[in-house]
Amino acid sequence: MSFKLKDSEQVRALISYSGKSQRTFAESINVSHSYLSQILNDKRNVSPAVALKIADGVGETIESIFLLV
Repeated sequence: MSFKLKDSEQVRALISYSGKSQRTFAESINVSHSYLSQILNDKRNVSPAVALKIADGVGETIESIFLLV
């Protein structure tokens, strides 16, 4: 099971609204910046664990920002 972002621009905005850069956000959720970049550029699907980290990090639910694929 994996997840795909519904709208990468929405997640980029949520990261920005949190006051963090993408690099700082990636560090804060314990994923590499390159992995986060691949997710935001729709080049990688996401495991449930990482999807939860991203959702928690931006203060959203998994269902609001990811599709189950």
